[in-house]
Amino acid sequence: MGESAFTLHQVEKLTESQIAQFKRDGLLVLPAVLDPDLCGQVRDQLWDTIAEHRPQMKRDDPSTWVPFAKGEADREQRPKEGGDAYFFGNGHRLFTRNGAEQLLLDAAVRSVWNVAEQLLGEGEVVWPAGVDDEGITTGPCLMTEGNIQGMETHLGADVETWTGKATGKSETLRLPKTGPVWMNAQGARGLYCTLPNSPPPKENFGGAHAEALFETHWRLQTAVYVDDVPPLAGGLTLWPGSHRRIWDYWEAVLREEGSGRVSEWNGYTAPPLPDIKADTEPVVTAGPAGSVVLWHANLLHMAGQNTRSDVMRQAAIYAFAKTPESLPDDVVMRDPQGDLWRDWSEAVRNQ
Repeated sequence: MGESAFTLHQVEKLTESQIAQFKRDGLLVLPAVLDPDLCGQVRDQLWDTIAEHRPQMKRDDPSTWVPFAKGEADREQRPKEGGDAYFFGNGHRLFTRNGAEQLLLDAAVRSVWNVAEQLLGEGEVVWPAGVDDEGITTGPCLMTEGNIQGMETHLGADVETWTGKATGKSETLRLPKTGPVWMNAQGARGLYCTLPNSPPPKENFGGAHAEALFETHWRLQTAVYVDDVPPLAGGLTLWPGSHRRIWDYWEAVLREEGSGRVSEWNGYTAPPLPDIKADTEPVVTAGPAGSVVLWHANLLHMAGQNTRSDVMRQAAIYAFAKTPESLPDDVVMRDPQGDLWRDWSEAVRNQ
């Protein structure tokens, strides 16, 4: 663990009632709990980056915050050392891969450390160390074929140069600073921004997904709003209670079929996701700058529609992971089995 865990501003630990709400709904919104100065620095850095890569987009003129044309700022414009482009866009979505940099980690990830340990267990969470002096991140990752294939999108066809062959075990994984640093828990996904007047969701919420049912040590996901996100301005959309329904459904499938793992999982279409979308009213989150959204890694979720003409939603996404020592690979690989809260702290399990 880095020293900054003790010197940085920390979000206050959750109350028993907040833990109970999180356990029931699978989500919790903490309004304006982060350091406002650090959030301001993140916003300033974002606009400095925009000025460099898309100068026609002016901070003081929302009319210039227009969608990206096809090929205008392509993620395939990769740095020679590997990883995604530092800045890219697609339609109403703008991305920066600064998630392993100290500023974003301090503002949006490490400040939530005490809460993460409260929920997942003290000494049982991977510390997000970020990049070393060579711009490389190093941390644990469960090296399955599926996880390696998932990283190919961000590392290119020579993905195995970084990952090696699949071993089915947790390995120490080195990744470039704009690579998929969330896979070894060393960085956030960067800033995910939604430009004004974004289109409505696809039919039947086609973009909604739940990605962490198995083959990962992720348990607690977070979204941090580094600027104000008013209602209906693109805040994260989540389906309360879906974490329990997803786990219970697949636990029953495993019990009936006697299989060791769920190889058929598709995080967008697998049952019971269509039923959840049809019968559950989603929660569209909002909050002032410095707000944190916590959600269980099994929860169905998606980016929200930004109906505003003068707001760009700016969110940093990070998944806190259990250490392989506290959550062995063989347990992860036979998920979902047992209790949904098996891998969480005593404070959570006792609620």
